[in-house]
Amino acid sequence: MEAIQAQVRNQTTGNSVRMLRREGWVPGVVYGSDVTSQSIQINGRELDAALRQQTTNKPFRLVVDGTTHDVMVNELQRHPVMGNILHADFKKINMNEKIHTSVPVLMTGDPELGVATLVRHNVDVHCLPGNIPESFLVNVDGFNIGDVVLAADLEVPAGVELLVEPTEVLISVLPVKAKSEESIEAEQEAEAVAEKAAATE
Repeated sequence: MEAIQAQVRNQTTGNSVRMLRREGWVPGVVYGSDVTSQSIQINGRELDAALRQQTTNKPFRLVVDGTTHDVMVNELQRHPVMGNILHADFKKINMNEKIHTSVPVLMTGDPELGVATLVRHNVDVHCLPGNIPESFLVNVDGFNIGDVVLAADLEVPAGVELLVEPTEVLISVLPVKAKSEESIEAEQEAEAVAEKAAATE
């Protein structure tokens, strides 16, 4: 399990938080049923590196000044433009108790006809934290228009319970949308303008 080092954060005012971020730290909070909410700070680069190696729906080992907590990321706040992490909330968990969480549905491959569309991007599951799948990957190679993937079609690992109806549609293969008359007219006008500009050069 990935381990992330953190430190107790004593200063929680707006100015101190901005200074932390300038120094490369990410302010955060760790909480749970058997731990008092604690303000922490984490090295931004280390947190980014850890999240690149695994998805946020998987458990982490958070070490705060030498004290180890098994946690999951409850919420990440990112900069709307830069994408860097501004704040992280961690929830302490018991690795021996089943939890509810969400697992992304991903597609690979290309249909023979039509366009594969994700109807649901995530599905909820109930399992032990150590059994949480990173994702449900569906290969749509050879699919045709009208084909669908249901929740019942997913390859679910042992010990994992899907919390959606088996008949829930997750992926649907739809016809390629024909260009509208307006878009065709706009393209023709643009071509005419470009031809006129070229003729005057």
